[in-house]
Amino acid sequence: MVGKKVVHHVMMSAKDAHYTGNLVNGARIVNQWGDVGTELMVYVDGDISLFLGYKDIEFTAPVYVGDFMEYHGWIEKVGNQSYACKFEAWKVAQMVDIANPLDTRATACEPPVLCGSATGSLFIAKDKQRGPQESSFKDAKHPQ
Repeated sequence: MVGKKVVHHVMMSAKDAHYTGNLVNGARIVNQWGDVGTELMVYVDGDISLFLGYKDIEFTAPVYVGDFMEYHGWIEKVGNQSYACKFEAWKVAQMVDIANPLDTRATACEPPVLCGSATGSLFIAKDKQRGPQESSFKDAKHPQ
């Protein structure tokens, strides 16, 4: 359970722009970490959990419309009903000219750029904990 990791991949779209220059609000990063934490809890204890809070949130590089982001989260400590998790947001690719919506050129960020990090705490009541879950989803694209 400790060390279990989840990664979400998301391209920032025009609806994510919050400031001039197509800058994305840092709250969008925090929102994605919430989804990563929820997925982690489903894997480890079979419940979507409650997010207790974040600490040490740090934004280290700007995120713009057209950026391709990876949102990472992993469990660092397990308590009786709580889980301490670490979260990171990485820019893995970006548009060449974000000012021109008709320009579709993009470039990979080699190495990826760390745009944010935080620690979060999640909670699952003892009577809701079911232990590690295995996927029961099966189809032609996702065979188990």
